[in-house]
Amino acid sequence: MKDDSKIKQQRPPHFPFENPPFRLSMGLLKIPEAEWFEIFDLQERAQQIAEKRKLLANYHKNVFMADPSAMTASTEVFNLMLKHLPAIHPELYERGENTIKLKPHKMFDGDEWSTDIKTNGIHPLDLAARLVQEDLIIMFPPDEKKSAWWFAAGSVAFPSRWSLKEKFGKTMDIIHTPVPFYKEQLQVPTNKFFDSMPFDEIYSRRNWSLHDNPSLRQDGTKSIDERPQNHITSVNAGENLWLRVERQTLRKLKGTGAILFTIRIHLRQLKNVVKFEGIANRIAKALSALPPEMQAYKQTDTFADSVQDYLNQF
Repeated sequence: MKDDSKIKQQRPPHFPFENPPFRLSMGLLKIPEAEWFEIFDLQERAQQIAEKRKLLANYHKNVFMADPSAMTASTEVFNLMLKHLPAIHPELYERGENTIKLKPHKMFDGDEWSTDIKTNGIHPLDLAARLVQEDLIIMFPPDEKKSAWWFAAGSVAFPSRWSLKEKFGKTMDIIHTPVPFYKEQLQVPTNKFFDSMPFDEIYSRRNWSLHDNPSLRQDGTKSIDERPQNHITSVNAGENLWLRVERQTLRKLKGTGAILFTIRIHLRQLKNVVKFEGIANRIAKALSALPPEMQAYKQTDTFADSVQDYLNQF
């Protein structure tokens, strides 16, 4: 088997830091189909898929939810991925007559799943999400019951401070209520883009924040008293903070008109991120440009000054 782990591990994580002044935007970029799903590091892939397995085994009701009406769209997603993954990554995926195999390597035992959705007993979107590191969400267009695009199905193992139970079934406008400036600046253009988005073209965007918790799954269920209470200083910020980047993609499905939304988490300890030339300065500028409302939303307000002092050392 071709092992490209050495090449993949040298690729840096995403650095989506914009220069001041702060602007809230969709930040969409059209990408080729080959970049639909991201595999940068085989060890990271093995760890994230293993963590997803564990969460689905122990907390399935909290990780996966689907409206009955989403079955056809979920099947469409599954079939697209069955075709895509072995074609783009034949060193990692193999399609059999009625199976999909995740090939083993030195850091991963591998998996094999039945692709017969009539007999395998697994919801097609649930199974599709087990094949990749990404979380998968299906959005449906407005209908007689919903006035806007709404959250119809999702496998969300690694949320960033939000709960699937709270968002499931809600419209996009309600989902984004906590985001500062969304209603004023993004609600209308986002809805228009979803309505007019071309079929089968793929777009990506990225979000970032600094977290004092390295857990992949952060579903917002812990109380303030239960959260890590690491006091961030200019001395320990590199050790106790992680750059968390969500790389998201959107693809409108030709068969059903639904939109598949994928979320891939990139998590890097801050002390490793600042090793890349110029990145400390870019983070410092982006952090200082955040309005107070966005600082509070990203939960960077309590340690922003300490982080700036840390970054200024580079």
